[in-house]
Amino acid sequence: MDIESASVTYGDAELEEPIRAEGLWFEDCGLIIRAENTLFRISRDFLAVQSPVFKDMLSLPPPKPTEMIDGCPFVVLPDRAEAVTVFLKALIYYDFFLPHPGYATLPTVASVLKMSDKYQVDALRKRALVHLSSAFPTTLPHYEALISKRPSVSDVQLVLSLARDLSIDWILPVALYWRCEDLSMNRNELEESLSISEQSQLLAATCTLTSSIASAILAFLLPSALEEGHAQCLASTIRRRRNAETWRAEFMPFEIWDGDDWYQLNVCAECKSSMQREERLARQAVWDNLPEVFGLPPWTELEKMKTEAFE
Repeated sequence: MDIESASVTYGDAELEEPIRAEGLWFEDCGLIIRAENTLFRISRDFLAVQSPVFKDMLSLPPPKPTEMIDGCPFVVLPDRAEAVTVFLKALIYYDFFLPHPGYATLPTVASVLKMSDKYQVDALRKRALVHLSSAFPTTLPHYEALISKRPSVSDVQLVLSLARDLSIDWILPVALYWRCEDLSMNRNELEESLSISEQSQLLAATCTLTSSIASAILAFLLPSALEEGHAQCLASTIRRRRNAETWRAEFMPFEIWDGDDWYQLNVCAECKSSMQREERLARQAVWDNLPEVFGLPPWTELEKMKTEAFE
């Protein structure tokens, strides 16, 4: 069979005129893979060494002549061509998918993780998990360092779907938190793919985060956090608390008060130090209980899952 006549059926449509994947067609290699309408020519031995799934697949009896192209074995994969392209480039080109902290987009990480999990390429799978875990952390300091690098709405939705499919539970608290943040600004953005129960849970969590939990973060703006006898500090604090309560509809708990807000608070250094200590304790308490908001196991169990995934 020649390349031009190598048609294959996907669903109800037969795809014709396959194209060669740019950068993934090596004339001296002996295996041709087709995904959708794209052809890849790579080393059979290299792929077998990297993936036990491909090793088993390629150890089957040699194909009939009609199942070969240009004298090479011809394998059709059910995966999307884009996903196969990303996966093979990550395997073959080292600088395409660098280990963390090298840069990688979340869609690329998701494709590599899903394909490496399916075809059991453990080293690549762990590399992708490190990227994903760094973008969706399990500790408050790491989360606070990422606030300016928050993923897009579509990336968060992609990661949530991936986490559920592959049981990557330790990234769910932050991913769901960010999804709630999106919903707090637009309640009409719920995915149709979610069940009514899942949609209700997300909306309930969003309401909880923007009401009682946000108030818990602001508890340091109360007289109990001030030093005794500081009347001027008390008046400024009460005014600021009233203002902050109006922000709850716009900001999530960890974003409702930041470093700039301290400059707007007219209190003495002694009261400010006491309030900063109380605010820090409140933020940590909210973080510690974040998994529970979404019905997930505590951080200790999630951290254990994370550790086991990298073993």
